[in-house]
Amino acid sequence: MTAPGERSFSGSVVAAVLFAVLVGGMVYRYWPSDDREIRRHLSNLADGLSTPPTNSEVANIARIAALREYFAPEVRIKVADQKIVSRDTLIGILGRASPEHLVVDFLDVTVALADDHATANVSLTAQLSTTASTGEKNLDTHQVSGVMEKRDDDWVITQVEVREPQRR
Repeated sequence: MTAPGERSFSGSVVAAVLFAVLVGGMVYRYWPSDDREIRRHLSNLADGLSTPPTNSEVANIARIAALREYFAPEVRIKVADQKIVSRDTLIGILGRASPEHLVVDFLDVTVALADDHATANVSLTAQLSTTASTGEKNLDTHQVSGVMEKRDDDWVITQVEVREPQRR
């Protein structure tokens, strides 16, 4: 029994409040947001750049072909003193590179959307972990900055600058 002035809550009221909090969290998580869309896009790109330990030639061709969707046709990429000036050139380079096992992670991602929400400046730390057939592991980190543009309702990378790796 409750004392005068105290309130008691039924289980259905508590369940309704918890349900409302759950729905609010899901709406926040999945509500369209350019920032979240860019971060999800970059996360998927990191997954696509990573190669599994048992990477067949057919799977590798399909993985590389899927990477095209992340870059604008006229993408400009600068890595140290080298420049890549098209998506086709980039895809060709990625197709020839075949680390036995590569894991790519993008850390410390910062997204700065322009006022028109059509472009975004992105900076991140790219962490590359490779494992050779000898079992030797290498970990490189690169500071990366770039520009993404929203085209046909999708974000594509138009510019990238990669700084020299920092070995650990």
